[in-house]
Amino acid sequence: MNLAPFKWINVGLRAVMELGIVLGLGYSGYHSGTTTLSKILLAIAYPVIGFGVWSLLDFHRTGQGAEYYRLTEEILISGLTAWLVFRAGKPQLGIALALISIVHHLLIYLLGDRLLKK
Repeated sequence: MNLAPFKWINVGLRAVMELGIVLGLGYSGYHSGTTTLSKILLAIAYPVIGFGVWSLLDFHRTGQGAEYYRLTEEILISGLTAWLVFRAGKPQLGIALALISIVHHLLIYLLGDRLLKK
């Protein structure tokens, strides 16, 4: 069976997941503020902090557990974002983001791929 189309679908899912995380963190940050200025600052700060944490860690240096640690990090970030979006008043979008993340990560391993390339 030719799995190439599924790999491209999964690349699309990854793009949608990452865009959803950026927008979801921004939306949640905006709804966390109480004044216009704090809403704008938090809408910018939430995604910057989220992706800052995501990019700070170099899992290649952690040895055999690198793939597991990276998967855990991605699930935590996408899950936290889904929960924040749900809590900010968009439960359907929060659930959709969680499902996209789960399907994407399942497909990675079902297709024999990895999050961390050597």
